[in-house]
Amino acid sequence: MTVKMEHRTLEDKILLAITAAATLVLLPFLISSFFADDKGHIAVDFVAVGGIFTIFLGVWFTSKVKLYSGLFAVLAQVTILLGIYIKGAGLIYWLFPIIIAGFYLLPTLVASIFNIILITVACLITYEQFDSFTLPRIIAAFVVTNIFSLIFSMFMQNKNRQLLEKDKINQLRNNILESIASSSKLPKVLQAVAHAIENEFPDAICSILLLDKSGKHLILGAAPSLPDFYNKALDGLAIGRGVSSSGAAAFTGKRVVVADITTHPNWTPWKEIAEKAQLAACWSEPIIDNQGKVLGTFSIYHRKISTPNASDFKLIEQFANLARIAIERDKADKIIWQQANYDSLTNLPNRNLLQEHLTNAIANAQGENKQLAIAMLDLDKFKDVNDSLGHGAGDKVLIECSKRIKNVIRKNDIAARLGGDEFIIVLVGTSIPEDIDNIGQKLSNVLAQPYIIEEKNVYCTASIGIAYYPDDALSIDALLRNADQAMYHAKMRGRNSVHYFTDNMRTDFNKRMEIIQDLRIAIAQQQFYMVYQPIVNLANNQIIKAEALIRWKHPKKGHISPLDFIPVAEEIGLIIEISDWIFDEVSQQANHWRNKYNNDLTISINTSPVQFQNEGEQFNAWTESLIDQKIPCKAIAIEITENLLMDNQTEIVDTLDKIRQRGIAVSIDDFGTGYCSFSYLKNYSIDYLKIDKSFVQNISVDNNDAALCEAIIVMANKLNIQVIAEGIETEQQKQLLIQAGCVLGQGYLLARPLIVDDFEKLLITQKS
Repeated sequence: MTVKMEHRTLEDKILLAITAAATLVLLPFLISSFFADDKGHIAVDFVAVGGIFTIFLGVWFTSKVKLYSGLFAVLAQVTILLGIYIKGAGLIYWLFPIIIAGFYLLPTLVASIFNIILITVACLITYEQFDSFTLPRIIAAFVVTNIFSLIFSMFMQNKNRQLLEKDKINQLRNNILESIASSSKLPKVLQAVAHAIENEFPDAICSILLLDKSGKHLILGAAPSLPDFYNKALDGLAIGRGVSSSGAAAFTGKRVVVADITTHPNWTPWKEIAEKAQLAACWSEPIIDNQGKVLGTFSIYHRKISTPNASDFKLIEQFANLARIAIERDKADKIIWQQANYDSLTNLPNRNLLQEHLTNAIANAQGENKQLAIAMLDLDKFKDVNDSLGHGAGDKVLIECSKRIKNVIRKNDIAARLGGDEFIIVLVGTSIPEDIDNIGQKLSNVLAQPYIIEEKNVYCTASIGIAYYPDDALSIDALLRNADQAMYHAKMRGRNSVHYFTDNMRTDFNKRMEIIQDLRIAIAQQQFYMVYQPIVNLANNQIIKAEALIRWKHPKKGHISPLDFIPVAEEIGLIIEISDWIFDEVSQQANHWRNKYNNDLTISINTSPVQFQNEGEQFNAWTESLIDQKIPCKAIAIEITENLLMDNQTEIVDTLDKIRQRGIAVSIDDFGTGYCSFSYLKNYSIDYLKIDKSFVQNISVDNNDAALCEAIIVMANKLNIQVIAEGIETEQQKQLLIQAGCVLGQGYLLARPLIVDDFEKLLITQKS
């Protein structure tokens, strides 16, 4: 079977080309010999053509290049001698190409011997055919050609040897680089470097040591051919000037060559162990990164006293660089893995690694038939820390928070940061609820302790939601979602607490998701409408003001309570868009009623704390809109919650001042139910204070609610703040409030919230 041309070696192809060319060149001579009927020429040419063509066929079918190269050389020499013998000295000049070809076709020594025999025999055959002047010169020419061919052949062989060695080193380097590029483990790559050198250079024993994290010691990287006792002795070698070869190279950052270990002072402490390992010489090259930092050492040992030459130094440098590339790639891989799996601020696992941990934890819990708990933790009012003290302070809180979490949880538990101020804790192998409860309470208590930032106490409590596997969910996504719902309920119910997931939460979550989806459609389709509840003078029942209240009539679900959709709208940011719609509706309606029925009528709009962000940008837009439409700013008032005053931020104070300066009145809604102290009122400019209906509805002649209402009214009057009593439902409540000095009231006794037409009828009646 023939070998395909693309699979043949270069020598194979050259020999085929030479034999084919020789056959084609000599064939015409054979044919012409037949026509001339020259039996001598026929014999010579037939031997030449037949022999060369036979060699061509042998190479073509067997690819035995060395065998047929030798046969070709011998055939050429025998043929030319035969030709000279038959045809005389006229063919002797063919010896020149045959002498040269012999050094290509045969080994150098064999070619040299064969050529001497060829020259000798040829001269013996033809010496009688040359005169005394020509023969010596022909012999000299043959000898010189043989010598020059010998020298050139030896030179080319040496060059080929160098090229082969270089190619061998390049191949080794390429194999190692491929291993590095494929992200093989560092020990495997370093072992490959050591083995590669030792396999190709049998006298060399390779050792690679790496600098440890402290930067003061060398640890074993790879030394496959050194004895274990020797590697153990050098593992952890302290670097320093004069410490063996490796320690000194790592310390100085320069090459250290010790030709004789037994006499060199650097090796005095290790001379015996080196002798036991049969090591006589050691050359060490520091492995240095691109920034000039030492990463380790690359050493070559010899069993005989030896000094490196220039090529040895080059070899050491090349493979030290390969080791450097492998070490730097390993470091880069570790950094990339760290960044991909750990939070850069707290050094806790991130969402990516948490997914892996949770997968394993759930698999183990399932296999061992155990419970697994997921705790989702969110810091309360963390945004206030960033806003008031800056993000640097917020980062310090997060770092300290992560440390506290790690100190509380058990060894097998897993803490991770999802992002922002949200953390996940996987409580592994829990068997009784008391364990979870204890950990939850410890976390809550520890995180409630003040954080000391810039010599100030910063308080940032945590809301924690807990869900169980397999009771609450079977998948990772469902577990995290349920823990998030439990945490959301902890937020909604006062923060700084631990809540467990329940089925009701799932129902609430689904309801909330429906509301979110429906809200977006409601805004687009304008499914909202406004109702207005009168605020009257209690003495004469005259309508002074009104509170605008939004209502939502879903086309399929009917009326949806503001208590259900307003908190959701605040949470997802839709409250801004809804508030703008309310303002447009109310401002137009108020302007219409003021122009037709009551010049002093004011309509109040309930606001959300979300609207006070961005320096009250939305309120600035409202006042500009009123001015542009030539609507008096007094036509609109805003109602804020007590809790907003608790923040006492400069931004809120400035926003309220700007609103009032433009003529928009400000009311505190539901006063008395929040955490507001009377002392906060002196820091704010407030026009109205609305007593919460919980006080009004329980008021009687001789109870505390009556005393509280009276105290609020007196205090407000002293601060020039008008009081509105909410939730008046009986005549007795009304009379007691009048006796206490309350001027304005609102409630079902006076009027329920009315649609536009009904409210307008009251205004018409009042005007007439």
